[in-house]
Amino acid sequence: MKLKEMKFSKLLRGRTLFVILILIAVSGGLFWYFNKSADEIQYKTTQAARSDLRSVIQATGTLDAVETVDVGTQISGTIKDIYIDYNSVVKKGQLIAEIDSATQQADVAQAQANLLASKADLMSSEAVLANAEKTLARTKKLADRDLIAKADEDTDEKSYLTARAQVAASKAKIGQYAATLTKTKINLGYTKIYSPVDGVVISKNVDKGQTVAASYQTPSIAEIAKDLSNMQVEVNVDEADIGGVKDGQKATFTVDAYPNDPFEGIVTQVRLSPAKTDNVVTYVVIVKVSNNKGLLMPGMTANVSLIVEDRENIIVVPNSAFRFKPVDPSAAKEQGAPRMGGKQTIAEVRTPSVYLLDKKVPVKVDVERGISDGQNTEILSGINEGDAVITGIIVPNGDK
Repeated sequence: MKLKEMKFSKLLRGRTLFVILILIAVSGGLFWYFNKSADEIQYKTTQAARSDLRSVIQATGTLDAVETVDVGTQISGTIKDIYIDYNSVVKKGQLIAEIDSATQQADVAQAQANLLASKADLMSSEAVLANAEKTLARTKKLADRDLIAKADEDTDEKSYLTARAQVAASKAKIGQYAATLTKTKINLGYTKIYSPVDGVVISKNVDKGQTVAASYQTPSIAEIAKDLSNMQVEVNVDEADIGGVKDGQKATFTVDAYPNDPFEGIVTQVRLSPAKTDNVVTYVVIVKVSNNKGLLMPGMTANVSLIVEDRENIIVVPNSAFRFKPVDPSAAKEQGAPRMGGKQTIAEVRTPSVYLLDKKVPVKVDVERGISDGQNTEILSGINEGDAVITGIIVPNGDK
């Protein structure tokens, strides 16, 4: 019995040892296999595909009415009444405010009195002139008969000429006071402020009882937008992009109030005057837009896309394909005509290129690029539709 037990024990130990050796061999094979797979570089690829592409210039701007009139006053005084409020719809010639006119009415009355006094002075001067003219006529007759001295004739002639001068001065004074009266009446008319255009009040700057002073600048009563059904966006375009902006160019934009509702417009003006802020030069581009739905308001910030070019059914690749570079450049192949002396010229170095995956090896291919929308780029030549373009490297989980 003991002999049998010893044999069984030896057999069990031998089988156990065999199983352990098999497990060690399998573990080593798996370890070698997975380590080998981890050493192989795996690439992210995407196929060159056909798509529509739009090249745009991104910029921001501010919405405003096409024409905004700042209604002011030319005289100083206290606001007696104001007949408008924010968003009031007004017509051209409509009375929108009045300034207390007591001072201007007093000026008119004074000017009228001065005019009447000057007319009375003229009448007196004309009477003196008529008398001097008759006296001179009698003196001349007596002088012709040598009945009076020549000095008396000269004295009467001087009196006559003086009277004529006084009449002329009185007439001039009448013209002066008449002009003053006209001016005071105009100032009296300025106490009533009328809307110069049809439109909507977008800003009211004064209230009843407020005093306005027009000594140095014209005080603003209100701002009236002439027509809010047609508006414009003043877009600030960077100097690097302004070369791609032309009159008649299409544009789209969104506002924060309606981020999912794009609006369309047309470029109508590229202003030549530059603006420089923190050493950044920009130019103002005017984009006209229809506001028939009444959703847009003055002052809104617009995120504008100026459409440079539209392409349909073209081959495109992601922009990340142009940024990809192989980890080991010496392992990458190059496709195309051989270069002189085995070296690239400066022009060739700058040639845009992408990498295709051929038998797990990246192959460099020079391409000709077209337009870009910031995410994808048009390929004019170099690769075909369906080619697997490398866009990056797949990082193993263990390396994360």
